[in-house]
Amino acid sequence: MTNQEQKSRPFTAKSIMNLLVGSFFLLTFNSEAQIKTYEVVFNSSAPVLDGVRSPGEWDKASEAASDFKLLRTGGTESSENIQFQLLWNDEGLYMIAETDNTSWGDWGGNVDFGFDDYNIFIDPNDDDEPNEGPFDGYQIAIWQTNGLISRFADELDDQERTTFLEARHNGNFGNNAGWAEPRELNWVSNHGDFGGVVELFIPWTDFNADEFGENGLYHPQAPEFDDVWYFNIAKIASSGALPTWNWTSGQFFAVRPHGEITFTGARVPFIITEFGPNDDNAKSNDITWNSVSGKIYGVDFSTDMIEWEELDDGIEGDDEKTTFTHEDAPEGKKGFYRVRLLE
Repeated sequence: MTNQEQKSRPFTAKSIMNLLVGSFFLLTFNSEAQIKTYEVVFNSSAPVLDGVRSPGEWDKASEAASDFKLLRTGGTESSENIQFQLLWNDEGLYMIAETDNTSWGDWGGNVDFGFDDYNIFIDPNDDDEPNEGPFDGYQIAIWQTNGLISRFADELDDQERTTFLEARHNGNFGNNAGWAEPRELNWVSNHGDFGGVVELFIPWTDFNADEFGENGLYHPQAPEFDDVWYFNIAKIASSGALPTWNWTSGQFFAVRPHGEITFTGARVPFIITEFGPNDDNAKSNDITWNSVSGKIYGVDFSTDMIEWEELDDGIEGDDEKTTFTHEDAPEGKKGFYRVRLLE
């Protein structure tokens, strides 16, 4: 719940009449609201969270989504140009959001919706409820302040930063859905006279709110291919503007319909894909398998598939395929290889 989103004033006969007229007017707009869609592409390589769009890092993502409109208007285009992209893998969901705004405040040390901040709304939608009405899901607010800051103290930022995190069931405000610790999502926010970049990572294990049982929130594992989740990203600007990606005529960001994101791009199976003699040494064998960058693998050899010889247990995965060379492999013997993914 945010201060800027819910300001109240005394009701008079005139204000009640305006409210009634306004409500009728908003219903007219609501019929024109459209549900935006976005395809989240599977990518085994994880982007680096550093607040910088590095070359090639987001190339596999769908084209950036933009065209933000202002909440509490008839769909006025935002003068601030905001765009975002999403990727996913077996570990979690990744987002980059960029803006051309160049005016930023300094970090105040705690939750403060007087700053510019992104508000992200995500509903795994396991209960297949309609995309309408009060919000079910997770809300994450990320501060857009001057300089480079991150949620957790690390080499980029030596401070621990407060983050606004709520999970709710059937409501636009509050934290009633039992979002359990630890919540390990991380973000990096980098803003200055060049504009602004936010990179976010949410591990699937963070979607663990289970207070209401089968309400569509509890989903602590990766989605399946072609799963559809509800998603929206909006901003409270220090200027008072409220740009939102999936605009509605509602008064609050949490009010649905939200956008719909579809998880695409088949996961790569963990299998050996190629085997044969090394090009430079016929006495050596090359074993190639589908891999994930940064993961550690082990390769074993056996002549009977009962007793195994460990050849290497410290092979770091390349981007999508990794090759290991068994030098001077035994000749004239039947042999078997296996590849293990190590923690």
